[in-house]
Amino acid sequence: MSALVDDILGILRTNALVKNTRIVHYDETPSGILEVKIRCQLPKSHQLQIWFHVEPDFQDYAYQVFTTVPLLRWDNAPHYSHLPTATHHFHDERGGIHESYLTGNIARDLRTVLQEIVDWMKV
Repeated sequence: MSALVDDILGILRTNALVKNTRIVHYDETPSGILEVKIRCQLPKSHQLQIWFHVEPDFQDYAYQVFTTVPLLRWDNAPHYSHLPTATHHFHDERGGIHESYLTGNIARDLRTVLQEIVDWMKV
């Protein structure tokens, strides 16, 4: 398993917000392409899904909090170029699109996302 995935699992397993974690999808190629989807159980029947696709010169990511419907999402899909932080952006629970100060450093950004979820859930 990649060192990045090990780091992410370590962050999740030591965070009080996260009740359990499982890898839903893992694909790593010899050419350096990595695609991973992880799901975590959170309080109040919420789940966190972390998805990322990393290549040597490119990466996509998405963090999503959901129940039966999406609630919060951070991603770097190439939309919303009018935002100062494009491609990084945030979708709130009302469907609004906002700036996101995530950087694409998946391990560091995960800590930010977890703290924002705590603040949003007020747990």
